[in-house]
Amino acid sequence: MEANKRFCLSKSIPEIVFAEKAVPLRIRYIDFGDLGFRVNKTTYSLSIYRDFHQGENILESFQRENNDRSLVDDLDQYGFRVPFNRTDVAPGEVVFDDINERNNHFMPFPPTFPWASEQGNERLRRFYERHLEIYQIALARRPEGEQGFPFPMMDIVFTDDELLAMRGPIIQELTPEALELKLAALNQMSTCSLKTFITKLRYCLQPFDCRQNNKALPFTPLIQLTIQSEDGQEKRIERYPYTFKLHEAMRKLCGKLFGERNSIVQVNNFSLNNINIVLRIPEGLNIRVRNLRLGEKRIKRLEALKNLIDESSYPLDSLIIHGSGYEVDHFGHSTLTSARQLILEGELPDDITDLLNLKNTAVCCKYSWSRDFSNEELLAFAENIVTTVFPIGTYRSFKIFQEERIKNLLNQVREKFNGRTKKSSASIAMGNGSKLRIFYKTDPRHQEHKKWLLIMKVVPA
Repeated sequence: MEANKRFCLSKSIPEIVFAEKAVPLRIRYIDFGDLGFRVNKTTYSLSIYRDFHQGENILESFQRENNDRSLVDDLDQYGFRVPFNRTDVAPGEVVFDDINERNNHFMPFPPTFPWASEQGNERLRRFYERHLEIYQIALARRPEGEQGFPFPMMDIVFTDDELLAMRGPIIQELTPEALELKLAALNQMSTCSLKTFITKLRYCLQPFDCRQNNKALPFTPLIQLTIQSEDGQEKRIERYPYTFKLHEAMRKLCGKLFGERNSIVQVNNFSLNNINIVLRIPEGLNIRVRNLRLGEKRIKRLEALKNLIDESSYPLDSLIIHGSGYEVDHFGHSTLTSARQLILEGELPDDITDLLNLKNTAVCCKYSWSRDFSNEELLAFAENIVTTVFPIGTYRSFKIFQEERIKNLLNQVREKFNGRTKKSSASIAMGNGSKLRIFYKTDPRHQEHKKWLLIMKVVPA
């Protein structure tokens, strides 16, 4: 039975949970993030849902934020946003890269719920208050019926010095001339935009008001789990009391679905492409992987995955590495060197020496959005294969932008190696009953500007 159907059935019939855990689980594809994961063609996403109280005027953008699962920060008792916790790590969980907390410095536009670290920021509070005042004055002067179109960025009319100097309402703080100058700056803003930002600014002030006056929040925060199919045709939403933080909810979700399994979980494709995550895997989970995808700077973290990825996974059928930089001994790691097929994506390194020395049966260089390999570098690949006498079956492929460059390369192969050329191919004798065949074709999967695929393959002579 397909993995997601098993999860759903087990939830619906608690009596079969033990039996479901006992039967080996097979997964075609799995990809983890901080607050969710994808299993095959189904995503599981955690977020905070604001259940606004009856009578509250709910701004469309906040309702959209609810519906789109885009509130992925915890909230404190006043409604201030709390950075996602990446430092609470339980046994079995894996931290990828250094713990980099998000930069939560004040960003004034568009206005959003403030961070807990800004609770005592008087300048920020005044920014919200003073702009709310002047936007309300500007709206009161607009003729009825005029709306216009909303614009996503608000106009900032007060400097930091002005905000810090103001102690009271702007009617008292500004001269009539100064007030008119400020209002003139809002003349081009539509009435619709003024109304939108007035509502947003009021929401942004609520945490300050709740904290100062010990008021209750205008909404009840809930933890929302959204389960959705890849095509969007199937979607299920579950909401739970906000009695634990988001990272704890992720831990509970992973434990419920993947924990306490008696046998190795079979995974065809395992992706670890997210840059900065804590893998909230339950202790004792063991998986056998056939194809592994790693994001930038992941090789060094493979050691930390030894308790998760079973030794029987190696050598991998394929290893995909996507990134813009490489680590020390990146190409010397046994997981990389033993993979039957190595697929390299991202940015082509300036020095290709490590690429030349790879001994994997198949190496696919899919550097789609960086420079092309030069013809000199491609000739170096051909020469290395021939002189080292790579075995039959050796395969190298390169994405190339211009077809004319490939044609020139084939001519250079003929001249340098006394090779035999045809219209779209060339071959070099290797002297061991094999030859290196070099040819090109359009890439059937190309979705970017590099549409040509140059292939070097060692075949029987």
